Amino acid sequence: MSAQADDGHCPAYGERLRLDELLEIAQVHENPERALFFGAHQACEIWFAVVLRHLETARRDLTEGRGAEACAHLDRLPRIMEAVAQHFDALHALTPEEFDVVRATLGTSSGFQSVQFREIEFLCGARDRRMLNIAGLTDRDRSRLLARLDEPSLDEAFAAYRDRAGEDVKRVQDAMVAFDAAMRSSRGRHAALAQALLGGVAGTAGSSGAAYLWRSMERTLFPQLTQGVRSDDC
Repeated sequence: MSAQADDGHCPAYGERLRLDELLEIAQVHENPERALFFGAHQACEIWFAVVLRHLETARRDLTEGRGAEACAHLDRLPRIMEAVAQHFDALHALTPEEFDVVRATLGTSSGFQSVQFREIEFLCGARDRRMLNIAGLTDRDRSRLLARLDEPSLDEAFAAYRDRAGEDVKRVQDAMVAFDAAMRSSRGRHAALAQALLGGVAGTAGSSGAAYLWRSMERTLFPQLTQGVRSDDC
């Protein structure tokens, strides 16, 4: 944070982070329970944006034959997903009654509608087109997801890199497996939260709540990951 602006002014910490703008639009002035709920979700969305940038860069690196560089980005993702899971863990501080009060103000809006999370899935290779039909998505949301479907996935980029016998194939594969495992773990912790706060109640936006989240742990981000791996790579 020591770099100076072109005019010679060195931005202070808050200026560098644009905190005035960030906190102006963040819902941190709500009552404490709503501030906790929205703060956790907004923080997760920022992390999802960071994950997307790393995945895009890793895909480009693999496409251009730079396995070690791809790993440098992929290796960060399990730690990021741990941070995401911890934000959701913070919501255990709410009682089911407090959560119900907050939830009653949400209408049909839901984390199930997180476009960035669906972008992560689509970019990786888990491309369930049914997610395009989630209730409450805007036209812009669907356009973003359709654009991801038109792009090569990270899974496909890895398969092509592996077929070219690129260097560091096993290392890249291990990094992808680690991220996949971290994502499953995060889903599990989210499911446990939903179970504690919702029980068997259905989620908003058409999901089945905790039941959906538990099932989601069975999905892989990378359907092609283990296909065609040579025994000497294992």
